[in-house]
Amino acid sequence: MLVNIVTHVEWQSNDYKGFAKFMTDLFGFKFDPFGEGYMFYTPGGDGVSIGISQDTHGATAGGTPSVVITVASVDDALAKGQKLGGVVAVPKTVIAGDQGAFAFIKAPDGNLIGLHEAHTH
Repeated sequence: MLVNIVTHVEWQSNDYKGFAKFMTDLFGFKFDPFGEGYMFYTPGGDGVSIGISQDTHGATAGGTPSVVITVASVDDALAKGQKLGGVVAVPKTVIAGDQGAFAFIKAPDGNLIGLHEAHTH
């Protein structure tokens, strides 16, 4: 059994269904209802599962986990995210030492999603 690795991430949202749709439209993740006020994505292979719950504790969107998703192109993901109603929170930034680039996009509900592109060439 693998230990000390990330296996699941959860966001809270005041519009959990809308945030799940945004994630589906942007990344192709398929969320399924899982109980009251909860959506769940189970990836294939060794991927990390994702839960999105209806906020019932007064959490502030953008104040829940900071999660970074590897994408083929940060520029393309930012452009698509904006078309889906997201806002660029941190523009594309090149990482020193040829480590690629990153950015953050804010979903329509206010949650932040990190984007990482392995290489910029």
